[in-house]
Amino acid sequence: MRYPVPAAGFGLNPVEVETAGFLSGARLLQNGERAPKGARRGTWLLRRDDGGEATARLQPSVFGVDPVPLLEIDGRRIEIARPLRWYEIVWLALPLLLIFVGGAIGAIVGLVAGGINASIFRSNRSAAARYLLTAGVSILSVVVWLVIAVVFLTAVRP
Repeated sequence: MRYPVPAAGFGLNPVEVETAGFLSGARLLQNGERAPKGARRGTWLLRRDDGGEATARLQPSVFGVDPVPLLEIDGRRIEIARPLRWYEIVWLALPLLLIFVGGAIGAIVGLVAGGINASIFRSNRSAAARYLLTAGVSILSVVVWLVIAVVFLTAVRP
C-alpha cells in the first residue's frame, strides 16, 4: 500500500512511502520511482522543488506492529498516517499471545496473523469491518495452530 507524504517542498516531486511486503522492506518513492540511496546506510536522497536535496530515513513503527514506518526528512518527523491507538495495537496483536502458549508453531502462526491484522487495520475498510476481520483472523490463527499441533503430535507419536 502506498501513502503520500505530506511534506512541504515536494509539491512538484511528490514523495510516497510503500509499506513493506512479505519479503521486502518499506520503500521510499519520488515521482513514482524508487528514491536513490543516500550516503549513509538506511537513508535516501529526495529532490526538493527548489532543486536542493533532502535526506530521508525510514524507521520501524513503535512496537513494530504497524506496517506504516516512521519517516524523517532532514531530521524532521513527518506523519504519514495516523498512529494506531493503544487499543488498536492490543486488538491486532492478540494472535501474538500464541507465542507464550504455542511454542515455536504458535510463534510462527501468531506473528503471521499479527502481520495480517496490522495490514487490515491500515486498509480503507470501515472500523466495524476492520474489527470483524481481525477477530476472524485471530480466531483462525488459533484454529490453524491447533490443527498444526495435532498433526505434528500425531506424526511424532509411535
